[in-house]
Amino acid sequence: MWQVYFFILPIGLGIMTLVASLMCLFAYLMSNDKATRLPAFTWFKRLLIVAFLLLSVGLFMTFKNFWC
Repeated sequence: MWQVYFFILPIGLGIMTLVASLMCLFAYLMSNDKATRLPAFTWFKRLLIVAFLLLSVGLFMTFKNFWC
């Protein structure tokens, strides 16, 4: 049973990373300063990729565990 918690862990981390990337997108959209806009957009892209990787790994491990 404890393995299920490790399978669900990447899903929670992926959701938190997705929220962080949306905060960076909000910072990019609301900023008028060029020095702030560029780093916010690069962090948005990085965190979005990490979030989708974590979510896909977590969903794959979770559904593989429940269906097999």
